[in-house]
Amino acid sequence: SSSACAAAIGCHKTRPGPPRTMSGVKVYVGNLDPDVPKEELEEEFTKYARVVTTWVARQPPGFAFVTVETDRDAEEAIAKLDGKRIGHQEIRVQLAKSKGGGGGGRGGSRGRGGGRRGRDSRSRSRGRKDSRRRDSRRRSSRRRR
Repeated sequence: SSSACAAAIGCHKTRPGPPRTMSGVKVYVGNLDPDVPKEELEEEFTKYARVVTTWVARQPPGFAFVTVETDRDAEEAIAKLDGKRIGHQEIRVQLAKSKGGGGGGRGGSRGRGGGRRGRDSRSRSRGRKDSRRRDSRRRSSRRRR
């Protein structure tokens, strides 16, 4: 019956809200100074939340995910740390987007990421039509001359 629950929409296990891991709530940290060590970021978070794990991106740098124990920990950390200067940059802190949203919770690059995905899917779905359109443009430009 657990598989039926997983397949059911509105199942209590797939409740909406912040992305949950088995051990907490995932928080996205953006605009992170690449020179800030993981320990310093973790230290800032532990002032306001019980940190479970911290993962800092290095390739490309500039963002991290911190998993905290509860929704309340996440809300407190976001309220206190969003816009705070750590290193040489003001960090952006928000709930991580679930993987289903496509693109994680990259606050700073959400627009660019979305644009790229949009273009890719458009070019894929229009592949044949585009070549026809180009052909018709060529033909029509010949007629005009």
